[in-house]
Amino acid sequence: MEERYEAKKFCRVCGRRVPSLYKRSGGRRCVVCLHRTHGEHLAGNRRVCLDCSRLELHIPAGYSQTPCGVTLAHLADLHFGGEESQKRADLLKNWFCVRRPDYVLVSGDMTRMAGREEFQRAALWIRQVESSGTRVAVVPGNHDIGYWGNPGSVAGQAVGRKYHRWIKEIDRPIEPCLRGPGCVILGLNSAHGINPARLFNGYLDRGQRARAVGIFRATPPEHLKVVFCHHPLVRFADNRHRAVFRSVAVREELMAAGADLLLWGHQHRFASTVLDGAGKKCVAVQGPTLSDRVREDELPGFAVVEWFFKGRAVIRTFNIVEDEYVEEDKEVEYRLKEEQP
Repeated sequence: MEERYEAKKFCRVCGRRVPSLYKRSGGRRCVVCLHRTHGEHLAGNRRVCLDCSRLELHIPAGYSQTPCGVTLAHLADLHFGGEESQKRADLLKNWFCVRRPDYVLVSGDMTRMAGREEFQRAALWIRQVESSGTRVAVVPGNHDIGYWGNPGSVAGQAVGRKYHRWIKEIDRPIEPCLRGPGCVILGLNSAHGINPARLFNGYLDRGQRARAVGIFRATPPEHLKVVFCHHPLVRFADNRHRAVFRSVAVREELMAAGADLLLWGHQHRFASTVLDGAGKKCVAVQGPTLSDRVREDELPGFAVVEWFFKGRAVIRTFNIVEDEYVEEDKEVEYRLKEEQP
Protein backbone atom coordinates (compact mmCIF):
# COMPACT_ATOMS: atom_id res chain seq x y z
CA MET A 1 0.00 0.00 0.00
CA GLU A 2 2.83 2.39 0.87
CA GLU A 3 4.55 1.73 -2.46
CA ARG A 4 1.32 2.46 -4.32
CA TYR A 5 0.86 5.73 -2.45
CA GLU A 6 4.44 6.82 -3.05
CA ALA A 7 4.15 6.04 -6.75
CA LYS A 8 1.05 8.21 -7.01
CA LYS A 9 2.89 11.25 -5.66
CA PHE A 10 4.27 11.75 -9.15
CA CYS A 11 2.32 12.54 -12.29
CA ARG A 12 2.48 9.43 -14.46
CA VAL A 13 2.61 11.59 -17.60
CA CYS A 14 5.08 14.38 -16.92
CA GLY A 15 6.87 12.75 -13.96
CA ARG A 16 6.67 15.84 -11.78
CA ARG A 17 5.89 15.65 -8.09
CA VAL A 18 2.28 16.24 -7.05
CA PRO A 19 2.64 17.05 -3.33
CA SER A 20 -1.01 17.30 -2.22
CA LEU A 21 -2.67 14.63 -4.31
CA TYR A 22 -5.33 13.57 -1.80
CA LYS A 23 -5.36 16.42 0.67
CA ARG A 24 -7.63 18.49 -1.54
CA SER A 25 -9.61 17.61 -4.62
CA GLY A 26 -10.06 21.22 -5.67
CA GLY A 27 -8.29 22.71 -8.66
CA ARG A 28 -7.91 21.37 -12.16
CA ARG A 29 -6.96 17.78 -12.85
CA CYS A 30 -6.15 16.17 -16.16
CA VAL A 31 -9.03 13.78 -16.93
CA VAL A 32 -6.53 11.32 -18.44
CA CYS A 33 -3.68 11.11 -15.91
CA LEU A 34 -5.99 12.20 -13.03
CA HIS A 35 -3.31 14.23 -11.26
CA ARG A 36 -3.42 17.93 -10.58
CA THR A 37 -2.35 19.58 -13.79
CA HIS A 38 0.52 22.04 -14.00
CA GLY A 39 0.07 25.49 -15.52
CA GLU A 40 2.99 25.02 -17.88
CA HIS A 41 1.51 21.99 -19.67
CA LEU A 42 -2.25 22.54 -19.65
CA ALA A 43 -4.15 22.09 -22.89
CA GLY A 44 -6.24 24.91 -24.28
CA ASN A 45 -9.53 23.49 -22.99
CA ARG A 46 -7.95 23.01 -19.54
CA ARG A 47 -9.34 19.47 -19.22
CA VAL A 48 -6.40 17.47 -20.56
CA CYS A 49 -2.74 18.25 -20.06
CA LEU A 50 -0.74 18.87 -23.20
CA ASP A 51 1.33 15.70 -22.81
CA CYS A 52 -1.78 13.53 -22.57
CA SER A 53 -3.29 15.33 -25.55
CA ARG A 54 -0.26 14.54 -27.68
CA LEU A 55 -0.41 10.88 -26.68
CA GLU A 56 -4.09 10.69 -27.62
CA LEU A 57 -3.46 12.03 -31.11
CA HIS A 58 -0.58 9.64 -31.77
CA ILE A 59 -1.46 6.50 -33.74
CA PRO A 60 1.06 3.65 -33.29
CA ALA A 61 2.26 2.05 -36.51
CA GLY A 62 0.62 -1.29 -35.71
CA TYR A 63 -2.81 0.32 -35.36
CA SER A 64 -2.99 1.90 -38.81
CA GLN A 65 -4.39 -1.19 -40.54
CA THR A 66 -8.01 -2.21 -40.01
CA PRO A 67 -8.79 -5.80 -38.98
CA CYS A 68 -11.84 -7.77 -40.15
CA GLY A 69 -13.83 -6.63 -37.14
CA VAL A 70 -13.86 -5.45 -33.53
CA THR A 71 -15.90 -6.87 -30.63
CA LEU A 72 -17.00 -4.56 -27.83
CA ALA A 73 -18.86 -5.67 -24.70
CA HIS A 74 -20.95 -2.78 -23.40
CA LEU A 75 -22.01 -2.69 -19.74
CA ALA A 76 -23.88 -0.06 -17.79
CA ASP A 77 -25.24 0.50 -14.29
CA LEU A 78 -23.50 -2.33 -12.43
CA HIS A 79 -24.23 -0.68 -9.06
CA PHE A 80 -21.72 -2.55 -6.93
CA GLY A 81 -22.92 -2.61 -3.35
CA GLY A 82 -25.30 -5.57 -3.21
CA GLU A 83 -24.64 -9.30 -3.11
CA GLU A 84 -26.68 -9.85 -6.25
CA SER A 85 -24.65 -7.40 -8.32
CA GLN A 86 -21.43 -9.01 -7.07
CA LYS A 87 -22.60 -12.48 -8.14
CA ARG A 88 -23.50 -11.20 -11.60
CA ALA A 89 -20.21 -9.37 -11.93
CA ASP A 90 -18.28 -12.54 -11.03
CA LEU A 91 -20.34 -14.57 -13.51
CA LEU A 92 -19.71 -11.98 -16.19
CA LYS A 93 -15.99 -11.88 -15.41
CA ASN A 94 -15.77 -15.61 -16.07
CA TRP A 95 -17.80 -15.21 -19.26
CA PHE A 96 -15.36 -12.59 -20.53
CA CYS A 97 -12.42 -14.89 -19.76
CA VAL A 98 -13.93 -17.46 -22.13
CA ARG A 99 -15.29 -15.15 -24.87
CA ARG A 100 -12.49 -12.57 -24.70
CA PRO A 101 -14.00 -9.52 -26.40
CA ASP A 102 -11.51 -6.94 -27.64
CA TYR A 103 -12.86 -4.25 -25.31
CA VAL A 104 -15.14 -3.99 -22.30
CA LEU A 105 -16.73 -0.56 -21.96
CA VAL A 106 -18.63 0.43 -18.82
CA SER A 107 -20.98 3.41 -19.14
CA GLY A 108 -21.02 4.60 -15.56
CA ASP A 109 -22.82 3.87 -12.29
CA MET A 110 -20.25 1.40 -11.05
CA THR A 111 -21.59 2.00 -7.52
CA ARG A 112 -24.90 2.58 -5.76
CA MET A 113 -23.97 5.17 -3.14
CA ALA A 114 -20.40 6.09 -4.17
CA GLY A 115 -19.12 4.40 -1.02
CA ARG A 116 -15.47 3.50 -0.56
CA GLU A 117 -16.12 -0.26 -0.36
CA GLU A 118 -18.26 -0.13 -3.50
CA PHE A 119 -15.49 1.59 -5.43
CA GLN A 120 -12.97 -0.95 -4.12
CA ARG A 121 -15.14 -3.82 -5.35
CA ALA A 122 -15.49 -2.16 -8.74
CA ALA A 123 -11.75 -1.56 -9.02
CA LEU A 124 -10.98 -5.19 -8.14
CA TRP A 125 -13.47 -6.44 -10.72
CA ILE A 126 -11.93 -4.24 -13.44
CA ARG A 127 -8.46 -5.60 -12.69
CA GLN A 128 -9.76 -9.18 -12.78
CA VAL A 129 -11.40 -8.67 -16.18
CA GLU A 130 -8.23 -7.09 -17.56
CA SER A 131 -6.19 -10.05 -16.34
CA SER A 132 -7.91 -12.15 -19.04
CA GLY A 133 -6.37 -9.95 -21.73
CA THR A 134 -9.37 -7.73 -22.45
CA ARG A 135 -8.93 -3.96 -22.45
CA VAL A 136 -11.35 -2.16 -20.11
CA ALA A 137 -12.47 1.47 -20.08
CA VAL A 138 -14.94 3.08 -17.67
CA VAL A 139 -16.60 6.48 -17.19
CA PRO A 140 -18.47 7.80 -14.12
CA GLY A 141 -22.24 7.91 -13.76
CA ASN A 142 -24.45 10.04 -11.55
CA HIS A 143 -24.37 7.42 -8.75
CA ASP A 144 -20.56 7.46 -8.80
CA ILE A 145 -20.45 11.15 -7.90
CA GLY A 146 -22.30 10.38 -4.70
CA TYR A 147 -25.13 12.88 -4.47
CA TRP A 148 -27.66 10.18 -5.36
CA GLY A 149 -29.04 8.91 -2.02
CA ASN A 150 -26.08 10.42 -0.19
CA PRO A 151 -26.97 13.95 1.01
CA GLY A 152 -23.63 14.40 2.74
CA SER A 153 -21.90 14.40 -0.62
CA VAL A 154 -23.63 17.64 -1.62
CA ALA A 155 -21.37 19.57 0.75
CA GLY A 156 -18.40 17.63 -0.60
CA GLN A 157 -19.21 18.70 -4.13
CA ALA A 158 -19.34 22.30 -3.03
CA VAL A 159 -15.63 22.10 -2.16
CA GLY A 160 -14.71 20.20 -5.33
CA ARG A 161 -14.85 16.61 -4.06
CA LYS A 162 -16.85 15.11 -6.91
CA TYR A 163 -14.46 12.44 -8.09
CA HIS A 164 -12.11 12.01 -5.13
CA ARG A 165 -13.03 8.36 -4.55
CA TRP A 166 -12.90 7.61 -8.25
CA ILE A 167 -9.41 9.11 -8.38
CA LYS A 168 -8.22 7.23 -5.30
CA GLU A 169 -9.89 3.82 -5.74
CA ILE A 170 -10.63 3.35 -9.45
CA ASP A 171 -7.39 5.17 -10.36
CA ARG A 172 -8.30 5.37 -14.05
CA PRO A 173 -9.00 8.20 -16.48
CA ILE A 174 -12.36 9.89 -16.02
CA GLU A 175 -12.45 10.32 -19.80
CA PRO A 176 -10.38 7.46 -21.27
CA CYS A 177 -9.12 7.31 -24.84
CA LEU A 178 -8.19 3.87 -26.16
CA ARG A 179 -6.57 3.21 -29.51
CA GLY A 180 -6.38 -0.20 -31.07
CA PRO A 181 -5.99 -1.73 -34.54
CA GLY A 182 -8.40 0.17 -36.75
CA CYS A 183 -10.31 1.94 -33.98
CA VAL A 184 -10.37 4.68 -31.38
CA ILE A 185 -12.65 4.59 -28.32
CA LEU A 186 -13.36 7.75 -26.35
CA GLY A 187 -15.18 7.90 -23.03
CA LEU A 188 -16.87 11.18 -22.11
CA ASN A 189 -18.07 12.09 -18.63
CA SER A 190 -21.67 13.32 -18.77
CA ALA A 191 -22.13 13.18 -14.95
CA HIS A 192 -21.01 16.58 -13.69
CA GLY A 193 -22.85 16.61 -10.38
CA ILE A 194 -24.99 19.28 -8.83
CA ASN A 195 -26.46 21.55 -11.46
CA PRO A 196 -30.10 22.60 -10.97
CA ALA A 197 -30.66 23.13 -14.70
CA ARG A 198 -29.28 19.75 -15.81
CA LEU A 199 -29.39 17.54 -12.74
CA PHE A 200 -30.99 14.42 -14.19
CA ASN A 201 -30.09 14.39 -17.87
CA GLY A 202 -26.38 15.23 -17.83
CA TYR A 203 -24.42 17.18 -20.42
CA LEU A 204 -21.20 17.32 -22.41
CA ASP A 205 -19.59 20.74 -22.31
CA ARG A 206 -17.81 22.57 -25.09
CA GLY A 207 -14.33 21.46 -24.03
CA GLN A 208 -15.33 17.79 -24.03
CA ARG A 209 -16.87 18.02 -27.49
CA ALA A 210 -13.87 19.92 -28.85
CA ARG A 211 -11.54 17.23 -27.57
CA ALA A 212 -13.65 14.49 -29.18
CA VAL A 213 -13.71 16.32 -32.50
CA GLY A 214 -9.95 16.82 -32.42
CA ILE A 215 -9.25 13.14 -31.70
CA PHE A 216 -11.65 11.88 -34.38
CA ARG A 217 -10.35 14.25 -37.04
CA ALA A 218 -6.80 13.12 -36.31
CA THR A 219 -7.88 9.50 -36.87
CA PRO A 220 -7.98 7.93 -40.36
CA PRO A 221 -11.52 8.00 -41.81
CA GLU A 222 -11.67 4.22 -42.26
CA HIS A 223 -11.13 3.59 -38.52
CA LEU A 224 -14.00 2.83 -36.16
CA LYS A 225 -14.73 5.82 -33.90
CA VAL A 226 -16.63 5.09 -30.70
CA VAL A 227 -18.04 7.41 -28.03
CA PHE A 228 -19.43 6.05 -24.78
CA CYS A 229 -20.86 7.97 -21.84
CA HIS A 230 -23.47 7.49 -19.09
CA HIS A 231 -26.44 9.68 -20.01
CA PRO A 232 -28.47 9.08 -23.19
CA LEU A 233 -27.52 10.77 -26.44
CA VAL A 234 -30.90 9.74 -27.91
CA ARG A 235 -34.24 9.66 -26.11
CA PHE A 236 -36.20 6.58 -27.13
CA ALA A 237 -39.98 6.42 -26.82
CA ASP A 238 -39.98 4.37 -23.58
CA ASN A 239 -37.16 6.28 -21.83
CA ARG A 240 -37.98 7.72 -18.43
CA HIS A 241 -35.35 10.44 -18.55
CA ARG A 242 -34.35 12.99 -21.14
CA ALA A 243 -31.26 12.83 -23.29
CA VAL A 244 -28.21 14.96 -22.56
CA PHE A 245 -28.57 18.72 -22.73
CA ARG A 246 -28.82 19.81 -26.40
CA SER A 247 -28.52 16.20 -27.51
CA VAL A 248 -29.31 16.88 -31.17
CA ALA A 249 -26.47 19.39 -31.49
CA VAL A 250 -24.10 17.07 -29.60
CA ARG A 251 -24.90 14.15 -31.91
CA GLU A 252 -24.51 16.26 -35.03
CA GLU A 253 -21.14 17.55 -33.85
CA LEU A 254 -19.82 14.08 -33.05
CA MET A 255 -21.13 12.56 -36.30
CA ALA A 256 -19.68 15.39 -38.37
CA ALA A 257 -16.30 14.56 -36.81
CA GLY A 258 -16.72 10.93 -37.87
CA ALA A 259 -18.36 9.09 -34.92
CA ASP A 260 -19.56 5.61 -35.98
CA LEU A 261 -20.87 4.17 -32.71
CA LEU A 262 -22.49 5.86 -29.70
CA LEU A 263 -22.98 3.93 -26.44
CA TRP A 264 -24.60 4.86 -23.12
CA GLY A 265 -26.65 3.51 -20.20
CA HIS A 266 -28.65 5.22 -17.41
CA GLN A 267 -32.10 4.09 -18.64
CA HIS A 268 -31.67 0.45 -17.54
CA ARG A 269 -33.21 -0.76 -20.79
CA PHE A 270 -31.75 -1.88 -24.11
CA ALA A 271 -32.53 0.04 -27.31
CA SER A 272 -30.70 0.74 -30.55
CA THR A 273 -31.10 2.66 -33.76
CA VAL A 274 -29.22 4.03 -36.75
CA LEU A 275 -28.75 7.78 -37.04
CA ASP A 276 -28.35 9.54 -40.39
CA GLY A 277 -26.42 12.76 -40.65
CA ALA A 278 -23.28 14.43 -41.94
CA GLY A 279 -23.41 12.16 -44.99
CA LYS A 280 -22.99 8.95 -43.01
CA LYS A 281 -24.73 6.50 -40.70
CA CYS A 282 -24.03 6.07 -37.00
CA VAL A 283 -25.19 3.24 -34.74
CA ALA A 284 -26.57 4.26 -31.34
CA VAL A 285 -26.92 1.68 -28.54
CA GLN A 286 -28.48 2.12 -25.11
CA GLY A 287 -27.27 -0.61 -22.78
CA PRO A 288 -29.37 -2.47 -20.17
CA THR A 289 -28.46 -2.74 -16.49
CA LEU A 290 -26.70 -5.49 -14.54
CA SER A 291 -28.40 -4.41 -11.31
CA ASP A 292 -31.76 -5.31 -9.73
CA ARG A 293 -33.24 -2.02 -10.91
CA VAL A 294 -34.56 -3.45 -14.17
CA ARG A 295 -37.56 -2.06 -16.07
CA GLU A 296 -40.81 -4.05 -16.00
CA ASP A 297 -40.22 -7.79 -16.55
CA GLU A 298 -36.74 -7.54 -18.05
CA LEU A 299 -33.71 -9.38 -16.71
CA PRO A 300 -30.30 -7.91 -15.85
CA GLY A 301 -28.01 -8.00 -18.85
CA PHE A 302 -25.50 -6.41 -21.17
CA ALA A 303 -24.82 -5.94 -24.88
CA VAL A 304 -22.07 -7.05 -27.25
CA VAL A 305 -21.39 -5.11 -30.44
CA GLU A 306 -19.57 -6.82 -33.30
CA TRP A 307 -18.36 -4.21 -35.77
CA PHE A 308 -17.35 -5.42 -39.23
CA PHE A 309 -15.37 -2.94 -41.30
CA LYS A 310 -17.16 -3.89 -44.51
CA GLY A 311 -20.19 -1.98 -43.28
CA ARG A 312 -22.09 -4.25 -40.90
CA ALA A 313 -22.81 -4.09 -37.18
CA VAL A 314 -24.33 -6.93 -35.15
CA ILE A 315 -25.63 -6.17 -31.66
CA ARG A 316 -26.46 -9.03 -29.30
CA THR A 317 -28.01 -8.69 -25.87
CA PHE A 318 -27.44 -11.22 -23.10
CA ASN A 319 -29.42 -11.83 -19.91
CA ILE A 320 -28.16 -12.98 -16.52
CA VAL A 321 -30.63 -15.70 -15.55
CA GLU A 322 -31.06 -16.33 -11.82
CA ASP A 323 -27.46 -15.20 -11.29
CA GLU A 324 -26.41 -18.62 -12.57
CA TYR A 325 -25.72 -18.39 -16.30
CA VAL A 326 -25.57 -16.04 -19.29
CA GLU A 327 -28.23 -16.47 -21.97
CA GLU A 328 -28.43 -14.74 -25.35
CA ASP A 329 -31.62 -12.73 -25.67
CA LYS A 330 -31.90 -10.93 -28.99
CA GLU A 331 -29.87 -9.95 -32.04
CA VAL A 332 -30.06 -6.80 -34.15
CA GLU A 333 -28.11 -6.31 -37.37
CA TYR A 334 -27.49 -3.04 -39.19
CA ARG A 335 -26.02 -2.74 -42.66
CA LEU A 336 -24.42 0.67 -42.95
CA LYS A 337 -23.25 0.30 -46.52
CA GLU A 338 -23.12 -2.28 -49.26
CA GLU A 339 -20.55 -4.95 -48.51
CA GLN A 340 -17.77 -5.26 -51.00
CA PRO A 341 -16.94 -8.78 -52.25
